[in-house]
Amino acid sequence: MTDPITGDIIVGAAGNLAATGISYGIARLADGVRAARDRLRSAIHRSTPEEQATALANYDDATTELLLRINGNQDVTLAHAELATIVERILTAYVDRYPRARSELQNLTANTRYRVIQSAYDQATAIGEVHGSLTINHGQSGEAQ
Repeated sequence: MTDPITGDIIVGAAGNLAATGISYGIARLADGVRAARDRLRSAIHRSTPEEQATALANYDDATTELLLRINGNQDVTLAHAELATIVERILTAYVDRYPRARSELQNLTANTRYRVIQSAYDQATAIGEVHGSLTINHGQSGEAQ
């Protein structure tokens, strides 16, 4: 059983990895889930090949279920929470087996902001945090509205 501080670290790391999954938006969540899987595989590098295969198979099974339930109207926040929960279970088992990995996971919690440039030519939903400026153009570039 992990201690509360390690639990908080796992939640932060899982949230960060899940942010990779939803950064693509609901329409391309499958792409994001694959990108988050790659980051997860790197995060659990201390595991044996067999342990990694089991953890990634669990991730694949859980995210397949998630993707089957997602539709274009899905709440991005809910999808992020579900993906974070999937990753938390895997990271908890990992840290229980490899306690020295705690500091590595703590490093994952430090970089939770992403720079995203998004171009959308159809309907889109974007969720993020803006630091600095935000420009929203409606219509074609240079077109007056």
